[in-house]
Amino acid sequence: MKNVISYSFFDPKVLPTHRSWDSLKSNAERYYFNIPSIVLGNAILFPDSEIKFFITENTLLNELSTIFRVLENYVTVVSVDMEYSLTEPSILRMIPLWENYDNVHTRDADSLITETEYNYMNFFDRSNYSIGTIRTHQNHYGYGCCMLAGMSSFKPKAIPTSIKGESYDLYYSNNHRGYGCDQDLMIKTFTSDHEYCSHFFLDCKAKNQNNPQCFSCASYNNDEISEYSKNVEFIFSKQKQLGYDDWCGLPVDSRGEYTNMLLEIFPDVINRIEKYPRLKDMYIK
Repeated sequence: MKNVISYSFFDPKVLPTHRSWDSLKSNAERYYFNIPSIVLGNAILFPDSEIKFFITENTLLNELSTIFRVLENYVTVVSVDMEYSLTEPSILRMIPLWENYDNVHTRDADSLITETEYNYMNFFDRSNYSIGTIRTHQNHYGYGCCMLAGMSSFKPKAIPTSIKGESYDLYYSNNHRGYGCDQDLMIKTFTSDHEYCSHFFLDCKAKNQNNPQCFSCASYNNDEISEYSKNVEFIFSKQKQLGYDDWCGLPVDSRGEYTNMLLEIFPDVINRIEKYPRLKDMYIK
């Protein structure tokens, strides 16, 4: 199978001050904090998957973007020239749905893949479901949160064109260009056909979330496949120790103990980071 974990990355022009759950919301550099731990952690958790970042070209003007070049042996970076005012570039992570992938998992650059996500993603890849999402925060229910833009999974080849559309450009053209346009567009596109969802949508509610999905679909039982995580337990143990897995998609600053643990496994990355004073100051703690 050809699988990809897909991220979008851009310098925000307006900081999201309304995010009451996000302690890092006022830090303009916060999206850079986790880049090494995301890329290296995912390389361990999903050695057969491609890790792909779609970044806006203006991001390359930021000195910190050098971290993508440092990690080039472990990540694919695609730069996109586009105009935006709010969160429109977050939709870029959906591009692989119109490329040659069997499984696409969309994730956020300010959080880490937790054990719940890892188990779900492995199960989804091997299942017959073609669309799915994970809901673990207490507020992740109801129509506005029935799919999470950074917590969803797709089998592009199995999703009818009548649902996903002919191309990414067409998909993007339907966004409302306001804050949260990525999630709103995803929900509108992939949950409107309730008959299809009843057979092919896999919902995971866990941790702090007990509310049912707002349409008929299959439910995922995490207990059935916990054996998937045994060989990488050290990653999840460290996440639990540091409080990074209270809910999936939790914004964290993983620099320090967690990033150091991963860098020790990839000494080539340490050597490359140390060549850049700005990156060394950012990541070598």
